[in-house]
Amino acid sequence: MKKQLVLVAGLAVLAAPAFASKARLAALGEDTDGSFYINDNRNMFLNPSEVLNHKDLVTYEWGTASNADDFSTAGTGASNAEGGLIRASGNMVYGVQFGRKLSYDAGLEEFDGQIGLTDVLNATNALDLFVGGDAGIKWGVQLTYSSQENDEFADGVSTGKAETDVIDLRVGVGQGQWAAYVEYGVQGKTEHDDSEVERKSPYEIGGSWKWDAYTAFAQYGTAKFEGEAAGTEAELEAKALEIGVGRQDKLNDKATLFTKVSYATAEVETKDFSPETEVETKAIPVVIGLEYDAASWLALRASISQNVIINEQE
Repeated sequence: MKKQLVLVAGLAVLAAPAFASKARLAALGEDTDGSFYINDNRNMFLNPSEVLNHKDLVTYEWGTASNADDFSTAGTGASNAEGGLIRASGNMVYGVQFGRKLSYDAGLEEFDGQIGLTDVLNATNALDLFVGGDAGIKWGVQLTYSSQENDEFADGVSTGKAETDVIDLRVGVGQGQWAAYVEYGVQGKTEHDDSEVERKSPYEIGGSWKWDAYTAFAQYGTAKFEGEAAGTEAELEAKALEIGVGRQDKLNDKATLFTKVSYATAEVETKDFSPETEVETKAIPVVIGLEYDAASWLALRASISQNVIINEQE
């Protein structure tokens, strides 16, 4: 039903361009939920004020069914089907997206292995709502909601009722050379029989500054998961920081070179486990990507990445 709703809404803006940019960003070595320095409509998932730069746009992306119940059947490499539209009305811009994979799943999957759950109910049926405007400063708000319930969920050990609910709120602003955003996890909870996992007050902040062909950026995020399974309690806390700079170079009228270098560090700490652990990674990743417009209907993209100078794990 939700795919039919997207199709009907898409007919109203059929003349607007549509392209599968999730694959584009992945091919260029970027996160599929947006880039600080590559112009793409997926950037609205990084900074919601980007909806003003991609208004009157409809997107469809083919892939596997996005309603898999658990991590084992959802797959890690398969691309999920999703779609949505952005529409301008007066001085405001509105958007909706169906089927996006949430970062909540990635954090929960890591915790899943630590606490000893076999599988957990995925945060499927994701709905992203956007609203934005320009009051001298471009602004945008994104509300993400996912609710999934299964009365006969089987995790390989037992069968019973399982439920997952996620609510995220992201606010972004931008003007000329600079942009910034903040995200807060309002709710994140998974329950199945005698197991429960809850995400505690996660947040992420980030910003960028453009200067000629360069874009400097910084991003920091933290999340904590607390859970209980079969009377065993556990806690996992993760932090990540990245500071870097990206650059675009137009080689000719068909080819564009993308270069990014950054310093990235992450820390994952577990408590109430046996044994308790703390893992810290540091790296300087360099990413070089190339996009070539071979024809009006064909674009070729590729990238290579490698950690240089610093590549540590403690």
